[in-house]
Amino acid sequence: MVKVCFGGTFDPVHLGHIGSAIALSELLSVPVTLLPNGRPSHRNKPAASAQQRLDMLRLACADKPQLLVDSREIERLGPSYTYDSVKSIRAEMDADEVLIWCLGADAFAQLHTWHKWRELLQYTHLLVLQRPGSLEPKEVDLLAFWQQHQVNQPQQLMASPKGAIATVRLPQFAVSATAIRQHFEQGTIPPEHMLPAEVVHYIMAQNLYNLETN
Repeated sequence: MVKVCFGGTFDPVHLGHIGSAIALSELLSVPVTLLPNGRPSHRNKPAASAQQRLDMLRLACADKPQLLVDSREIERLGPSYTYDSVKSIRAEMDADEVLIWCLGADAFAQLHTWHKWRELLQYTHLLVLQRPGSLEPKEVDLLAFWQQHQVNQPQQLMASPKGAIATVRLPQFAVSATAIRQHFEQGTIPPEHMLPAEVVHYIMAQNLYNLETN
C-alpha cells in the first residue's frame, strides 16, 4: 500500500489545493489524503474554526473519490505538528508500506524550524511541491539534510517505505486563500476559478470571512 498525505490550513480550501491534490493522485496513481491542521504552530490562528475548515474540505472532496479527508489533526489536542501526524499514520501501516507527506516549497524552506524535523524521515518520505526557480534551501542544516536524502524522481519514493525527499512540479494555480478571504471581507464573491461552489455556499451560510464578524 502507498499512502500519500497533503496537510494544510485550508482556510478556505480552494481549487489550487484541489487541483494539486488531483495532480498528485494522477502522478502517483493512488488516492491523496488531505489533513486540515487544528492549531497551526507556524501560522497565525485561522479565520475559520477547525470544524468549519474540516466541513469545507469535506464538501470540496465529496464528489472526488481520489481525494480523502483525515481529521486527526483537528481532533488532536494541542498544536498541530507534522511529526505527530506521520508517527500516528505510520503506526497504522505495515512496516513495508510507503508513506509520502507532501508539502509546499515555502513550507519546506522553513522545515528546520519544525518540531522534530530531523525525525520526520524515520516515518515518511517528503514530496516537495516545487515552484518555478531553485528549491535549494538556504539554511545550512536543511541544505545538508536535503542533499543527503534527495532522490531524482517522485516515483523513486515507491522503492522504500520512508526516508527520502523528492520534488515535483505540478500545474500552477493562480489562487490563494488570502485573496479569497479578501473577496469575502469586501463583500464580493470570488471568481469561479478560485473555489468550489459548495464551499462558496458554505462560507456565505456561515457568514465567514466577514470583517464585521471577525
